[in-house]
Amino acid sequence: MNITTFSDLSSEIIIYIFDFLSPPDRYQAFFDCNFRFRSLVKRWTEYSRKGLDADILRFSTLHSWYKHLDFENGGSLYYIWPQIGQQPRYSFHPCVTDDIGLHWHFIGNRNIEIINDEKVREIITRHPFRLNPFFYHDETRYSASDNESSIIRAFYSSDIILSNYRSSLKSWLENNYPDYVEKILDSKDSNIIYSNAHDEKLVPIFDGEWSKAMNSIREAANRVWNELKELDDVNPLNLQRKE
Repeated sequence: MNITTFSDLSSEIIIYIFDFLSPPDRYQAFFDCNFRFRSLVKRWTEYSRKGLDADILRFSTLHSWYKHLDFENGGSLYYIWPQIGQQPRYSFHPCVTDDIGLHWHFIGNRNIEIINDEKVREIITRHPFRLNPFFYHDETRYSASDNESSIIRAFYSSDIILSNYRSSLKSWLENNYPDYVEKILDSKDSNIIYSNAHDEKLVPIFDGEWSKAMNSIREAANRVWNELKELDDVNPLNLQRKE
């Protein structure tokens, strides 16, 4: 009597089973079975683009980036890599709502050595991107009058960026947004630490930098993901870090 084992199942059936499993479950169930299953799970498993965007948005307000990032050299250097569970804010106060799903974690340049595997670290560091204080993305809308149609967009931290980074902000604006230097820094109310006028004028900068950050992070994540899958012996959802 012939006995059919799980390993005898066709690739088509295995791929069909994938539809019922999350990416972490696929890797946990199939990665270490055999070479064929490992190849299938790598080829047919992708990360969620919406999930990546959600992780970027969450990270943008996870810390007070308007205080911790820089404008020098185009911004602070960062990397991204896949992990299980959301990136915690702090060990004593993680602010995590999902600790089992596929998520993306950010690493500052000075902390890159926390990645154990040298091959993995080499891939991740090939795809850096830079973030500056405008990465903090907390938009609000308010009305300047009783007229509901006069809704004004604003971003939290505008006043802090203007007061804390004034010297480096000017040269950065001259290189990236020259048309806004005078509007933002040299206007008649430039000595006021914070004003609605300043807040409105900074909105295009917040919008432009958010678009740049999203594009560069998405590109970095996609390249990291694809290159990690090319490592035969590395499970991209089980990357180890030093504690």
